[in-house]
Order: sequence, then structure tokens, then C-alpha cells
Amino acid sequence: MRHFGKAINAIIISGLMLTTATPAIAGKADRARQAIAEARGKIDAANKLGTSGNLPRLQAEAAAALRTAQEDLARGHKEDAIAQAHRASELADVAIGEGQKMTAEAERVRREEAQAAAANAQAEAAAANARADSAQQAAASAAADAAAARAAPPVALMAAPAPTTTTVTTETVKNASATTAKPRTVRKVVKRSTARAAPRAAVAERTTTTVTTTPAQ
Repeated sequence: MRHFGKAINAIIISGLMLTTATPAIAGKADRARQAIAEARGKIDAANKLGTSGNLPRLQAEAAAALRTAQEDLARGHKEDAIAQAHRASELADVAIGEGQKMTAEAERVRREEAQAAAANAQAEAAAANARADSAQQAAASAAADAAAARAAPPVALMAAPAPTTTTVTTETVKNASATTAKPRTVRKVVKRSTARAAPRAAVAERTTTTVTTTPAQ
């Protein structure tokens, strides 16, 4: 009887141990599933941020860690599944932070470009207004000049002077040639000399020019 009682006690103790161990095992599986679900949600959020910068690498690493966690859970490696799920969540968090930074930077650039475009549009509008004002001023000045020209008295044109006629009269006067002297011979006792004819006188010529200007009729 004593041995039978000991056997009953051992069975009861073993049952109690199994009863307390089962919730612990079930709790790890639930934590693994919860960690995997959390990692999956973060990865989905990171994938929606685009594929710029380091996002593709972080997204790929997070997805790989998530697959490993799912495989570990399927093989019953609950602790490993929880660890891999947490790693997937961390990688997804980094990707989300990187994506948010790039989104904020892109928004800042977009605002600056919009402001620059608005400033350029205002400058072009101001230049167009200035050109329009200048054109109006030029038109007003031209109209004023035309009105002044119409109001001015007519200008009398003076006749051009008549051409003149010039008459040139030239008078030439020549002196007559001098008379040629004949040679004369003088006879003397001692010596004889012969007188030569005197040279011919030079002819003098004089020209007188008279200019008469007569206006044309």
C-alpha cells in the first residue's frame, strides 16, 4: 500500500508539472506570432515609402528576417522566431525613419521650387506691365507730336535764286615790229669799219579780260 501511494503521488506531481508547462509553451508561440505580425505591418508601411536611397536594402533585409522568423516558428523554434521577428521590426523601423526623412526633404525641395516659380512669375508679370506702360507712353508722345505738327503754321518755301550768266571778253593788243635799219659803210683813210643793222625790236603783247555777270531773266 505504501508503494502504491508513492506511485499515485508521482503521477499527480507529473500531471501538475505538465499542466504548468503547457501555458508557458503556448505563450512563447503566441509571442512569436505577435512579433511576426508586428514586423509584417512595419515592413508593409516601409514598402509604401518608395525605393529611394537605402530603402531597398533595408526593406529586403527586413523581409528576409521576417521569412526566417516564420520558418523558425513553423519548425517549433519559438525563441528564434521571436528574435528574427524583432530584427525584422527593427530593420523596418530604420527604413521607415529613412523614408520619412527623404519625404520631408522632397517636400522642402518642392516648396522651394514652387516659391521660386511664383517669384519668377511675378517678375515676368512686372516686366510685362513695364513694357505695356512704356508702349502707352510712346503712343501718347507720338499722338502729341502729331497734334503739334497739325497745329503749327505752314512754312513758306523761298524760291531758289535764278542762275546767272557770265560773259568773258578778251582783248589782245600787239605792238608793231620796229623798222629794220639798213647797214651803212663809213670810209676812212686809216681803217674801215662797217656798221651792223640794229636788232629787231621785241613784239609786246597785252591781253585784257573783262568779266560781266548778268542775272538770268
